[in-house]
Amino acid sequence: MSKNLLFSSKEFKQLLDVSDCELMHMRVSGELKFEKKGNAFIYQLHDKRLLLKHPIANNLLNWYQEKHHISIDNSPKEVESINSTLDLVETVLLPVSKKFGDVRITYGFVSPELNRYIQKNSPSGTYPSIDQHAASELNNFSNHICKRHGLACDFIINGYEKQMDQVMLFIVNNLDFDKIYYYGNDRPLHVSVGNESERHLQIMNVSDKGRRIPGRKAYGNKAKILAEELIQ
Repeated sequence: MSKNLLFSSKEFKQLLDVSDCELMHMRVSGELKFEKKGNAFIYQLHDKRLLLKHPIANNLLNWYQEKHHISIDNSPKEVESINSTLDLVETVLLPVSKKFGDVRITYGFVSPELNRYIQKNSPSGTYPSIDQHAASELNNFSNHICKRHGLACDFIINGYEKQMDQVMLFIVNNLDFDKIYYYGNDRPLHVSVGNESERHLQIMNVSDKGRRIPGRKAYGNKAKILAEELIQ
């Protein structure tokens, strides 16, 4: 279990959807793993699937509601997609939130229905076959939308809108990830998890014509060196 996955009573009540009294009875009966710090109880996660109820997971799945006028169920359907959602929340988004504060997803999970809508109405800058936003979901022909699997999201931290280089450095140095696309310290950070966990840091530049183009890249420990060089 990740050492970062520790929750306050308030957070755990929300995940379990229980009252103060019910939480106390679960604690006394031995159903929960916890420790007491002063007058507070700190809980360990006993069922990873509960993370789907976390506000960050909700934001990861329902991010589109602020950008697109469409009402759909944007939940992952494939088991591998669900597992990738849990991995992204557990491995990256929760540790980042506990370190820096509120995570705001600007581009999260994309279901087949949402993907069809986006590709029809606002496809610019999207690459569903490789960008990992569709996780392991299938198209109408029962083929995977994205060949890379895993799951990606783009996010920014409230209060760090011009310091996303610090967030990028923290992830590269401390967390497991597959790919990071870094667009600059004042832009949302693209990060993914995947089966291979390549720890690939890719710098994205802007051409004279305003197009996004790949720049320097590095993997593993070399990614840490590159990340340090980018700190402003």
